[in-house]
Amino acid sequence: MKRILVVCPGSWDEAALSRPEIAGRYQILRAATAVWDMPWYRLLLTHPADFAREIARRHAGADKVDGVVGTGDYPGALLAAAIAAELGLPGPPFAQVVRLSHKVLSREIHRRWAPEATPDFAALDPGRPHEPPRLAYPFFVKPVKGTMSIGARLVRSRAELAAALRFGWRERLSKRILLTPFARMLRSIGEDRVPAHWFIAEEPLEGVQVTVDGFVANREATVMGVVDSVMYPGTQSFRRFEYPSRLPVAVQERMGGIAMQIMTGSGFDHSCFNIEMFWDAARDRLSVIEVNPRMSYQFADLHEWVDGVNTYDLQLRLATSEPHGFRRDTGRHGAATSFVMRRFRDARVRAVPGPEAVAELGRRHPGSRVMILCGVGDRLSDHDQDVGSYRYAIVNMSAPTREALELAWREAETLLRFEFED
Repeated sequence: MKRILVVCPGSWDEAALSRPEIAGRYQILRAATAVWDMPWYRLLLTHPADFAREIARRHAGADKVDGVVGTGDYPGALLAAAIAAELGLPGPPFAQVVRLSHKVLSREIHRRWAPEATPDFAALDPGRPHEPPRLAYPFFVKPVKGTMSIGARLVRSRAELAAALRFGWRERLSKRILLTPFARMLRSIGEDRVPAHWFIAEEPLEGVQVTVDGFVANREATVMGVVDSVMYPGTQSFRRFEYPSRLPVAVQERMGGIAMQIMTGSGFDHSCFNIEMFWDAARDRLSVIEVNPRMSYQFADLHEWVDGVNTYDLQLRLATSEPHGFRRDTGRHGAATSFVMRRFRDARVRAVPGPEAVAELGRRHPGSRVMILCGVGDRLSDHDQDVGSYRYAIVNMSAPTREALELAWREAETLLRFEFED
């Protein structure tokens, strides 16, 4: 039985890795979320490279592992790459994971390998908010290292740009502390031109948003499929993610070609990836939003139900140099969706669905997965959220057809009762 070290496992990891098909083939070990759990002063004093070496020493002898996996954006995937390198195990090159995780450095890679799909961009120093970039207004502003859409906004004037980059001393301090490990990673690979606390300005993009899921094995990139992003009407907040995509096959093939150009050219290897893109149908233009050098854990179920291969199984094979065995369209269902339950006002949680309701949904729709993101007594704003909305649950489901899936979702909404107090 092979031994896999999972770095900074999250709730999706714990649920997926406890499945019998995983437990029967692999022994799962965990490298605790030490970077996050450290008091702030230790976070400032501990270098990620020291953390990686410490974990590697622990698993280089009698406690040897066969592979290292990290699915989280920060710091899981980054630390996993560093630990795998220390142990001489398969994994994406650490330097490339760092670059692809930095929005400006990643854009430079996109521009080199897929210039036709790379929007115009520029680095922004938040310490100089009155020095606008060369881009014409309006443009989007995002942290060069962020999560979800936190801190992202459209700015239409110099005053709005200054407001977007204006932070109180507490926010500046917490951001610097949070990004200290990433800043040290950047310096360790000789990339300190655009510091971790800076922002990126990007030209606005329009169209249908999707995610291209894929993997690289021995420098050969493979596209698994395209997942559609469906927004709540009139917003930029995700309502659900549908697989397979409704886009024309020719458009999906072009997206796949761009994804393979970027990932092969970047030197990424031995891991899954996902790339967010836009298709502007009016101009027939494809644009890369961002590259995530890690698997999309939220979509692992979707690929299993439609393609017959769970992305976690695939990621573990890649981490141990096993044949990936990926094939399309061999799953039991023709449609799968990840539904995101949201509110557009903050609230305190009064009640969440109990185990009986979740179990009943599973009986009616086998395989359904419910991830409750809040607890009774919480305020929704206590948890990381997109701008302008508040997620409180994610429900993954599948069905033979899209029509049957829509009916199943209506049933899920009835069973999974949440109560809120404004």
